[in-house]
Formats: sequence, C-alpha cells, structure tokens
Amino acid sequence: MKFLYPIVCFLALTSGVSAQYKTKLAAHAFVGIHPNLETYFFVEKLAVEHINNYVFNIKGTDYSHQPMVYFAFKHFQPYQNDPIVIRVAEILRQLRDTYHDNGPIMDYLVNQKEFPAKGPRYAWPNKKIETDAAKQRMMALMPELTDSLRSFYRKADVGGFLEKNRHFYQGALKEVSKYIHPTAFPAMEKWYGKTFSQYDLYISPAMPITPGEDSYRGYGAQIAFPGGKIPSMVVSSSIMLKPLASLNQYQEFGFDNRDVTQFVAYHEIIHSFVNQILEQYADALKADSALYITEWKEKMSPYGISDWYICVTEHLVRLGEIRIALAMGNAHEAARLRKLHVEEQYFVLLPLLEKEIADYEAGRVKYPTFEDYLPRLVSYFRSLTPQQVKAQYLK
Repeated sequence: MKFLYPIVCFLALTSGVSAQYKTKLAAHAFVGIHPNLETYFFVEKLAVEHINNYVFNIKGTDYSHQPMVYFAFKHFQPYQNDPIVIRVAEILRQLRDTYHDNGPIMDYLVNQKEFPAKGPRYAWPNKKIETDAAKQRMMALMPELTDSLRSFYRKADVGGFLEKNRHFYQGALKEVSKYIHPTAFPAMEKWYGKTFSQYDLYISPAMPITPGEDSYRGYGAQIAFPGGKIPSMVVSSSIMLKPLASLNQYQEFGFDNRDVTQFVAYHEIIHSFVNQILEQYADALKADSALYITEWKEKMSPYGISDWYICVTEHLVRLGEIRIALAMGNAHEAARLRKLHVEEQYFVLLPLLEKEIADYEAGRVKYPTFEDYLPRLVSYFRSLTPQQVKAQYLK
C-alpha cells in the first residue's frame, strides 16, 4: 500500500504569537496541532504539582520519554505558583473528582476558537443538555478554565514556545501523516453511505502518558457544527524516546507508530458512523446482557468492554474496519485485523457478523446506508443464545 506523505503547512498568526499547524490528509480530513490543547496540557502539568495527579499526569513521574512533556515543564516551571496556575489547579481538582477524566475538558477546548481568540468555534444550536446536577456544576467551570488557560497562553507566551519548537511539531505531524491513506475517508463514507463535513485529528505531544512500550492515549472529541458534528480525535505520542539535551536535537518525535495511527484514524473515526445510529437500539440490546457470558466478560472487561452494549458497539466498529479494508482492495490488512480482533482481542462474533454483512454489501440498492441495514444486525444479535455465544467463544 502506498501512503500519503503530505506537506505540512504552518500558518503563523500574530496576535501575541500564535501558531497553527495543520496537514491536509484528504479533501476534508486534516491532522494538526491545537494550541488550546497544548496550552491545557502545559498548565495541567504545572497544576499537578499542587493536586498530585490527573489521569496519566502524575506528580513526581519521570516523563523524559516524552520530550515535549519534559521540556515544556522545565520551560514553564517558573509559572508553577502563578495565580493563574493556582486557580486552574483548584478547578481541575473539582473536575477530576467529578469526571475522573479530562476528556470533557478536551471536548470543550476543541469547540473554542484557537487561542488567543475568544469564543466558541461554531454556534452550538444542538448542544447537549447535561441533566446530572454535579456535572452541570462542573460544566459551569469550563468557561472560567478556558479564560484562565487563555490568560496563561498570553502571559507565558505559549505561542512563542510553539513557534520556537516548530521543528518538533513539524516532525511529529510528518510521522503521523505518513500512515493515513488518502482514500480511507472516502472509503468509509462509501461503505456507510454517510458523509461528514470534515474530519479533524489532533496530535498532542504535550499530553502525558506513563512510561511503557504499549502506552498511549486517544480521545474521541466531538466538534459541534451547524450542519451536525465534526468527528475528531486527540492522540498522545506512543513511542518512548531516549532523552536528549534539548527539543531541537530530536529527529524522532514519538508518533512513528503505524498500528496506533491507523487505529486512531480509522477505528475511532468509524465510531462516528456507528455510535449515534446504534443508540436508538440501546435499551433492546442491554436487555440481552445475558449474552455477555461470564468467562468472556472477565476476559474483555480489563480492556474497557464492561457491558454487552459496549461489546456490540465495538464489534460493529471492528466489523467496519475489516470490511472497509477489503473495499479498499487490501486483503492483507483485512486478514491482519481479523487476527488482531478475533484471536488477540477476543471479538469472537466477528466471523458471524462478516457472514451477516454480506447481504448489505451485495444489496446496496435495497440498503443504501448502513443505518438502513442496522435493524437486521440488531435482530441478529438478539437472535443469539448464550449457548451459541459460548460455542463461538470456545472455538
């Protein structure tokens, strides 16, 4: 397979000093650096000195395997006790103790204009209303957190730091871009019979991950858009690097990882095609939780597949991965995915689902979209018995 090696464009904006980095992957797919996210993780690292931990950002941990995390902390450490950082630390403590995650923060920040600009990226006509009282209180903190981060961006000249380390960000973007095939997004749209206005992928060299050869983090953010939603993904580095004396000495940048890149760009974006249309069947599927037999659930739960509905969702996403690889003429990749998902990750119903999906692929006149065919797949799941599932699990 040939891969796209796009030219990375750097657009310098001067209002303070801001830097936007974006690479075009396909006609309406991009990968870039988001200054709001980088600013957040720079400040989160300082705030953790006051609140001890937040997700994988842990006080006292050696992050020299992530050069941007390590050197940015050294660069911005003089601001550790700045009133802005102290206030952010208190906000993060409250958010951490409610959400136990910083995903909602990333969601909010990618829906804002890029620092130093102020205000939402787009109007939110269909903004989800939070019904949980505790989470309502936490969402009310998001504008204040964003204002504090924007103030830090200006005060600490984050834009200047990003521009100074252009070489590192450019290298990271080149690493991640070379593994994303330009026809992947049109292939997804054709197979699902659905299009999105845009796909935004963001890499964050400043997002901390704990040391370990299989350590990385990805988060599927959703950008509100007047015409719907823009599928988005934020991903950390995934290659542990040996420490060097300064950022400008690095010729490797932590993102040269084919498997992780394609997992993020394909698997996580495919969730945007599946999750929303599956939600209408959630109650019916959850009623069949007995199909998630005990021995299988015990095997899958450590990987976040904690209930039957999640298991069904992840099966359907992986089914799409395999069938889209075949649609792109890459039987070798489809075989690799089957081995990975069935033999190594225990998504044991995939062979059965591949048989079921043949009618969809052969009958696109009758089923123009995956959404049109989904009731048949849901009915198939509901027709299974625990005995059939166990037999498939034991194969």
